[in-house]
Amino acid sequence: MQTTATSPAVVEEVRSLLDELSDCWNRADGAGYARLFTSDAAYVQFNGVMLDGREEIADMHDLMFRTMLYGTRLLCEEIESVRVIDEHTAVVVSTGAALFPWQHEVTAKRLSRQTLILVREGGRWMIASFQNSRVKPFPTSGPLFAVASKAVRLRVDRALRSRQAR
Repeated sequence: MQTTATSPAVVEEVRSLLDELSDCWNRADGAGYARLFTSDAAYVQFNGVMLDGREEIADMHDLMFRTMLYGTRLLCEEIESVRVIDEHTAVVVSTGAALFPWQHEVTAKRLSRQTLILVREGGRWMIASFQNSRVKPFPTSGPLFAVASKAVRLRVDRALRSRQAR
């Protein structure tokens, strides 16, 4: 884990917050999950849908816990970094996954990375912003990369020639 001038106590507070997040998820408690966010929090789901505020976060999670995420459990795997901006603000990057009951470990297809902006309110960290993205490494070598790179270059060159011809 990378930390920037972050005390072990702050890292422990962040771990505790992520554990609370998991506990609420694992109980399918959308309202409890949302209470860990500020009232005006911005929440970007892995599919790019944005939720605005604690109420939308609670409503969406209640719906999802009854439907598409029914029976899942949230694993907050690793805190990758904690960067304290000032005494009231921190940026956290973590990895984790929502697993269905038949899944016993986090696979590459299920792994997500989250960026959280935390603010200190009432003596505790609250989540003011949450961005969740699936981890899908982009290849940077090999035959598939070479073919894809060539295809992109051909399309870009064609588009640029077309613009110049106008």
